Amino acid sequence: MLTNDEGRCVIVDPGEAAPVLKAIAEHKWMPEAIFLTHHHHDHVGGVKELLQHFPQMTVYGPAETQDKGATHLVGDGDTIRVLGEKFTLFATPGHTLGHVCYFSHPYLFCGDTLFSGGCGRLFEGTPSQMYQSLMKLTLCLTTRSFAALTNTL
Repeated sequence: MLTNDEGRCVIVDPGEAAPVLKAIAEHKWMPEAIFLTHHHHDHVGGVKELLQHFPQMTVYGPAETQDKGATHLVGDGDTIRVLGEKFTLFATPGHTLGHVCYFSHPYLFCGDTLFSGGCGRLFEGTPSQMYQSLMKLTLCLTTRSFAALTNTL
């Protein structure tokens, strides 16, 4: 989660609702939005339950996440403003065809495009697509990257 000084937060790729709800309660955060990077269950599994608790949240995600709860579809080059920060979206096909990353210097939420030890597995994309996606992310080398499923709270 990304938080601001006002206690508002953005939830990124909530595979499960329970740990997110626990962190929100412990810190008294108010969730404003959810960022989805792609459609795999370990990234979207908690969305519907979180929306039951916080129906005011906007859920951003690529077209492949529309049936998983995304309310605002985003794609390559789009910009959104959340928590007072401007995020630019990068399409990063490879792990999935519709995978996106959210960038606001110095933060990069990259889902399963990039891990601390390499890139994500190719479920739908090609090696060439993943290579191009990783090259696109080199533009963000001075950022603090948050890969999927590693210290996401």
